[in-house]
Formats: sequence, C-alpha cells, structure tokens
Amino acid sequence: MNKTAPFKILRTCLLATPLIFSLAGSVNAKSIGKDQVNIREQPNTNSPVLFIAPLGYPIKIVKESNGWVYFKDWQNNNGWVHKPLISNIDTAVIIVEKANIRSTSNTSGSVVANAEFGEIYTIQARAKNWVKLGYYESGATVGWIRTDLIFGH
Repeated sequence: MNKTAPFKILRTCLLATPLIFSLAGSVNAKSIGKDQVNIREQPNTNSPVLFIAPLGYPIKIVKESNGWVYFKDWQNNNGWVHKPLISNIDTAVIIVEKANIRSTSNTSGSVVANAEFGEIYTIQARAKNWVKLGYYESGATVGWIRTDLIFGH
C-alpha cells in the first residue's frame, strides 16, 4: 500500500467535512406549507395553539414524533406542527428592521429592493455569505442579501 494513501484519504475527509456539516444543517431547515397553520404546545390537535404561522414561515426542525414536527423559529419560539403541513421549500425571513436586497452577491451591487422585518422570501441560491431571494408566490427573483440579515440560511 502507498504510504501517502492514508493521508490523502484523511485530507479528502477533512476537506469534505465543512460541506457535509453545511448539508446536514440544511436538512432540518423547512418551512410551513400552508397559510394560517396552528402551532401547538403538544403534538396533538387537542393541544393549545401557541401561535399561527403564515405560508412560507421558515423553521428549523428539532425532532419528529408520530407524524408531528417539533421546531424552533427565527424568534426562538418553538412548537409542534402536523408533518403534512411542512414544506421542503427553502425560505428566509428578514430579521432586521430594514435591509437592502442587491443585484449581486456583494455590497457593490446596486440596491434593487428593500426588505423589512418579518418578510418571508424563498431562497433560490447561495454564494458564500449571501443568498438569492425570490418571491414565494410567483417565484420571481428579487436579488441578493447577506445571510446575517435573515433566518433560514
């Protein structure tokens, strides 16, 4: 066996580790797939409603149990939602009062739109510390925003 082979395998594993962790983190990122969904205290329909989530509301899944999903949201709220009400559409919510959405994935790009706290967009692409946003309903592209201005990246 080649003496450098174990080091090449180790190097390949180390280089792939950030990719694996970034993909693993995105597995738990989902969104609410219907409008006005009841978020409950416990995983059953008799449980009290904690709040009502809009279509596209981004969530991070913590665990699943008997057809229900327990999640955390962008404001550190958590609750249970019936699994069929979850979507795989990747979404983001604006977490600052106002944010610029730009034509390119850098601060030299022109401002093409302004976003406000709580607005929800789809994520169409990623580039380093930027995501490309689109409108949820139409799918039309809006532009690029820094990831530190959103939840859902």
